[in-house]
Amino acid sequence: MDADALGPLAALADPTRRSIFERLAAEGPQAVGELADRLPVTRPAVSQHLKALAAAGLVAATAAGTRRIYAVDPAGLEAIRSWLDARWDSLLDRFESAAHKEAHAMTVDTKIPPVVKTRTLPLPPEAAFALFTERIAEWWPTSTHSIGGDAVAGLRFEGRVGGRVVEVHADGSEHAWADVLAWDPPRRLVLSWHPSDEPVAASRLEVRFRAAAAGTELLLEHGGWEELGARGGELRESYDTGWEPVLGRLDDAAASS
Repeated sequence: MDADALGPLAALADPTRRSIFERLAAEGPQAVGELADRLPVTRPAVSQHLKALAAAGLVAATAAGTRRIYAVDPAGLEAIRSWLDARWDSLLDRFESAAHKEAHAMTVDTKIPPVVKTRTLPLPPEAAFALFTERIAEWWPTSTHSIGGDAVAGLRFEGRVGGRVVEVHADGSEHAWADVLAWDPPRRLVLSWHPSDEPVAASRLEVRFRAAAAGTELLLEHGGWEELGARGGELRESYDTGWEPVLGRLDDAAASS
């Protein structure tokens, strides 16, 4: 029973996931598009969160033509209620542990192995985290790794859960690359990664920062390739190669900071 209840509790630890669940509970069944229209995240990110809620037994989906309609699953709520009644005294400690385990599990790709890259940056963790996020425009190679190429005039990294990574073009238009799923400066961030004008799915990018003797050890793990369908394996190989010049620019920026 413990495992059955901790799964739903951990799923609700994420603020965006909790907001989706609360909307379904208050307003009734909805499709992905309906939820995404009222939340500061994209359809692919909402789909990932619904997948986690369904895996935890909190929501169930039914087909309605070409759409899938999601609704709260009463059985999942009953599992939580029964568990709380019996074990309230130890809830808070175990809930925190379960939330961390669930967040890590969401980054593990069980079918196509994730792209993993490491770097040691000659900066303390706070400065390394800031360079990767709020100072991203100083080193990211937009001419080769962006939606607009030479039309890109700037980048914006919105540092909060529900924020976005956005490229801004010279004409003022904005194009999102990613949604922030987890934000824990200066230790960790997780992104739903979808650098496309019309994303239909997203991969998952997690970056961790750890103090090291020479500065900060950066661990980048890019997975969730199955969400991209038949092209998942091909895209995984492309990113495995593509991250090298991008992180090379990060190395240079860190060395000159």
